[in-house]
Amino acid sequence: MTEHAFPTPEAAEAAFYAAFEARSLDAMMAVWSHADHIACIHPLAAPLNGRAAVAAGWHSMFEAAGQFRVQVETVHEMREPDQVTRIVREYLVIGQETEPRPPILATNVYRKEAGGWRMMLHHASPLQVGGTPPSRTPPVVLH
Repeated sequence: MTEHAFPTPEAAEAAFYAAFEARSLDAMMAVWSHADHIACIHPLAAPLNGRAAVAAGWHSMFEAAGQFRVQVETVHEMREPDQVTRIVREYLVIGQETEPRPPILATNVYRKEAGGWRMMLHHASPLQVGGTPPSRTPPVVLH
């Protein structure tokens, strides 16, 4: 397998969603860090901890999935010099459908490593039916 270098977190994220759409396990795992403390949580599923479990989870998902497209919308980003956390809405269009399914809210964490940016965490969860999260959470008032 050829080692990919991702010069930015955005490049790693684009490769992640391209691998997701292509259902390519090799391309998917090329985005992930080689560290064994990575984690992935698919919607309504138990956490997958470690590289082997993450790869097995994606393998199972790709084996079961039909053709789909995914559209991604960034909701929020937290940027540090060596780590970026991006909260996105994922809109899946399944098979021949023309409209996306209700959005899935995902948190993607990328870390800068010697070979470029790599994914450390992907946590996806369905949004509440009928609800759209606010663009900013209002501050809590204690008094």
